[in-house]
Amino acid sequence: MQEKRRLNALADLIKDYISTDGTDQYYHRTEVKESDFKPIFPQKFDGSIFAIDGSNVLLFDLAAAKINFIRTGYVVYRGTDWQKAEITDKVFVADQERYAPQFESDLKEAFGLDYGFRLEETELDRLSTYYRELQEYVAVFEALAEAEEGDLVLYDGGFAFWKEPYKDVLDLIFDISKEKGVYLLGISKSSTFSWNDGISRPFVHDSNYVGTTILPKNGWYLCLDEKNIRPMHHAGLWDGNIYVAKFHPRADRAFRVDAPSHVAENMGKALSHVACYSNSAECLGYPHALFRAHREIRITEHEGMQLRHSLLDELGRKGISEQLVRSFQDYHGFLEMRSGRTL
Repeated sequence: MQEKRRLNALADLIKDYISTDGTDQYYHRTEVKESDFKPIFPQKFDGSIFAIDGSNVLLFDLAAAKINFIRTGYVVYRGTDWQKAEITDKVFVADQERYAPQFESDLKEAFGLDYGFRLEETELDRLSTYYRELQEYVAVFEALAEAEEGDLVLYDGGFAFWKEPYKDVLDLIFDISKEKGVYLLGISKSSTFSWNDGISRPFVHDSNYVGTTILPKNGWYLCLDEKNIRPMHHAGLWDGNIYVAKFHPRADRAFRVDAPSHVAENMGKALSHVACYSNSAECLGYPHALFRAHREIRITEHEGMQLRHSLLDELGRKGISEQLVRSFQDYHGFLEMRSGRTL
């Protein structure tokens, strides 16, 4: 009975966060107006669509260092016709004392940038995330090199909240996109943006409800410039705009979209092209090229296990026993070990 009461209280709490009751408070608190929601009219175009994504898996946790396998790349469509996938695999050693040369080597090789790479001490626990992000920027850069005027380049993620070590990288990416006349957009599958109504409410989710009420027969987009949303006050460090967009009227979700300023100037046109190719039954309302990029690039659990076993075999040939490798494993992992060889 006590367990049921706890679950009931928890269900009420979750309901407070996800239920949307009316729009008056939303408009008042966020400073969004009904007229801020602009319709999207899908429009075909003759160009190509490039979609960039990344994936990573932990191969070994050696306590003082972690060995990660990282895969990034992009897929290319011309209209609805699949063209190709370009995929790159990397191994990254997340060692807080020796991480910098790995970043610096890739920055110089991929972008011609030669500077000392350093992260704040508070960021060192996220080394593999930073390195994966760098590899995704390399994929964006390579896609832009191939793209032509009027093409779409879609990045799975955001651009607005710059991480200082990558400012020069993103400046270079935005400059090339502008010079070539390419529509570069960052589309995020999730968002922590919130607004206040006594509790922190999910902004993208609630905007989806409001926008769909206003424009039930259209996709739409909403510019967040000068809106009262957290954490928008941190987004002033870049030359661009952040949006919420719904690409298909029957879709369940809207997405955060980041656009550099040269793309924001023609945002309606850019989104009309995205919306035209967001009507697949596999992922209604999400750009199909990004869906395909996720499928092509992701590292499955089975593949990760195979990689670990192959590396164990190679270590065995070098005289390193599996027992020794396991001795470095976090004890939580030891407690969860099942029958058969595992890490």
